[in-house]
Amino acid sequence: MSTDKRDELFERLHHWFGDSEAANWNEYTTEQVAKGVLHAFTPAQWQRLGETLLSRPEYWQHRCAVSLGELRSPPAIELLKRLLVDSPYLDVRVMAIYELDWSEAAIEPRYAPCILEIMDNLSAVSYTHLTLPTILLV
Repeated sequence: MSTDKRDELFERLHHWFGDSEAANWNEYTTEQVAKGVLHAFTPAQWQRLGETLLSRPEYWQHRCAVSLGELRSPPAIELLKRLLVDSPYLDVRVMAIYELDWSEAAIEPRYAPCILEIMDNLSAVSYTHLTLPTILLV
């Protein structure tokens, strides 16, 4: 794949995610990003996404988490686990848990302390409208 094609995929990813939280986003966009952009990523592009993901704003990480969950490929699952552990945004971490659960991905026991921390934080901020999915700890 040429450098131009690789850059084009990243440009498409940025186009779909938008330049702000106000940019158009819906469940159809999620599927388009997952199946039309992320599905075509090369290993080098997955690495690039992994290297830049945590420097992105909250809305961008959130949209990425939802799209990764839609794709459910091994590299997508790995990035969801990275968001679960390393994202500075509580809502992104919760979405990573949700998407991992929805994908029925195995979540190794080493993630349990992180999940418990997130649950404690949810209790602290009183997310009464949100219930966490059942997490499969392998």
